[in-house]
Formats: sequence, C-alpha cells, structure tokens
Amino acid sequence: MKKFLVPAIACLLALGSSASQAWTHVKGSISSLDPTAHTLTLDNGTTYDVQSGVKLSNLAVGDKVTISTETKSGQHLVNKVTKTS
Repeated sequence: MKKFLVPAIACLLALGSSASQAWTHVKGSISSLDPTAHTLTLDNGTTYDVQSGVKLSNLAVGDKVTISTETKSGQHLVNKVTKTS
C-alpha cells in the first residue's frame, strides 16, 4: 500500500502545481501604460508586468484589452495583449 500511496501523492502535488501556473484571460481598460518599465495597469487596479516580446507601442490609455496573464511569486506576468471593442 505504501508503494502505491507515495507515487499517488507525488502525482497529485505535481498536478496541483501545474494548474496554479495556468494562463488566464483578463478583460479591462488600460488605466496606465509604461512602455519603458514594460508594465500596464488595468481599470481593476492591478499592475501587470508585460514580457519583453509583447508590443506596447500600439496601445494607449483607455484601450479595451484582453490580456493573457499568470501570477507567479506574486508577480502578474502578461504574454499577450489583444485590443477588443
């Protein structure tokens, strides 16, 4: 029984940690944008760190967007920003 229980618990822990690192989609309006720091803040008050490969030059305060984000070590990371209407 012990030989089965230990691997089963290890699998559950691995599944739980990968699920917490899943990317989610957040919709909102940009309330602040800092291309130099590569950050944006949405109207929900949350500031997101945008990955360096994401283009910010086509965005402006007030734009409605959907972002792909994950929270890792308390930091909100964005890998995609899409304008919406």
